[in-house]
Amino acid sequence: MRLTRTRQMLTAALAVSALTLGACGAGGEDATVDSDSNGTETNNGEVSDASVSIGMFAVPANLDFTTTGGAAIFEALLYNVYEGLVRIDAEGEIQPLLAESWEISDDGLEYTFNLREGVTFHDGTTFDAEIVKFSLERLDEWSANTPEQLAAVESVEIVDDHEVTVVLSEPDYDALFWLAGPLGAMFSPESIDDLATDANGTGPFEFVTYENAVRMELSRYDDYWGDPAGVAEVELVYYQDASAAANAVRTGGVDAILRSEAYDQLESFEADDSIDVQVGTTQGVVVMAMNDEHEALADPEVRRAIQHAIDKESVLAAATGGYGEILGGPSVPTDPYFIDFSDTYEYDPATAEQMLASAGVEDISLSFNVPNRAYAEASAQVIQDNLAEIGIDVTLDTQEFPAVWVEETMVNQDYDLSVVNHVEPRNMANYANPEYYWGYDSAETQDLFTEAAAATDDQEYVAAMEEVTERIVNDSPGVWLYNPPNVVLSTAGISGLPINDLGVGIDLSDVTVSQ
Repeated sequence: MRLTRTRQMLTAALAVSALTLGACGAGGEDATVDSDSNGTETNNGEVSDASVSIGMFAVPANLDFTTTGGAAIFEALLYNVYEGLVRIDAEGEIQPLLAESWEISDDGLEYTFNLREGVTFHDGTTFDAEIVKFSLERLDEWSANTPEQLAAVESVEIVDDHEVTVVLSEPDYDALFWLAGPLGAMFSPESIDDLATDANGTGPFEFVTYENAVRMELSRYDDYWGDPAGVAEVELVYYQDASAAANAVRTGGVDAILRSEAYDQLESFEADDSIDVQVGTTQGVVVMAMNDEHEALADPEVRRAIQHAIDKESVLAAATGGYGEILGGPSVPTDPYFIDFSDTYEYDPATAEQMLASAGVEDISLSFNVPNRAYAEASAQVIQDNLAEIGIDVTLDTQEFPAVWVEETMVNQDYDLSVVNHVEPRNMANYANPEYYWGYDSAETQDLFTEAAAATDDQEYVAAMEEVTERIVNDSPGVWLYNPPNVVLSTAGISGLPINDLGVGIDLSDVTVSQ
């Protein structure tokens, strides 16, 4: 069975639940949960001394996601070591976490959270309202992972030790959504100086050690406030090569692989009774950004011509063996405002050449910064060949990911073209930020994002976001290539692995090992 068929069914289910996400607690309603529950599926009391090793691909440069870009850090630590007031569950819905319930004022400017009692950080620090105030007001000091998404947070008012009110300067329909991700993580003030080398949270696992680009070790936190983790130890093993990771799960080197990219081996895995293959959704958008600091790329007509020049079917075949879903816009099928733009810029080199001639440009030479990930290198090779067909000379510059790519491309914005998989949820919001690395600066688009944020119901929000999406696609600051699936491989006896990749923390607390 092709992964795309499984993906279509999962996409439909998740899209429905995503529509309800924004309404959680809106209009002054309360969202509550039993105080003995952490809002996730439990491991049915199966607590053992077992350990599990899991293969991963995106490598954390360090442990500080407040100053270091990329999702690799927070996907390993959020929900496992660090927690926030709320979380996103496996179905894409917002659930209570360190807050037992919340209420939103009718004007959308005040979010009042009732906090859990008896919660401690791994170093023994008590979690309370002062921690919430410290953590959220510290967002001004973040230099990575888009803290501007919570720029509307004006202050945090302490009601008592276990109740706080987050005050916004203007309504933000997605505020709860952003609080459920890395921006909502709670930090102990005593730990701030060591964020790059140590992780101290309130989650079900304690951080043990990290050997850069090799492995990270976590252990069960015995004094966790909620249901205990299903395994005593987790080892995250980092691979740059998809085949090496696939061989590791075959030979018992690891117990599971998340986001497997060994697409050429999936049929053999499905035929192997000792390996379980599961396919879920992702928030990933593989996009080729075009930096309009380059004279030619500053012209939208040139960018649209490049759109027509790229054969996305060939890109998908080279990068994933054809698994995944071709995109034509910056959102994914699980976004409530998704529109299918895959036919908007059809592959048509002749049209692309005519558009370039009409724009009066010729002899274009572009540098292409490519992270050293298999999908990116394969995609870039196809794109280089495609652009050569319409007279655009492209020089590939392969960069170590994340260390070099994040610094040179994302931070310094020193590139003409670049391609990467943005795995964070609703990353389309970054087109409202002219300082983001793709440099898209449209006052009209920013106004539409503001209009969407001020929405008071799902219908109004979705309508505004659809208009935003249409404008971005017309302006073409990037080429949105495809939405990859989440392929999970595991050996017999491993259960509870997260199958849908929501682009936030990869929750491992429900993983169990049959003995």
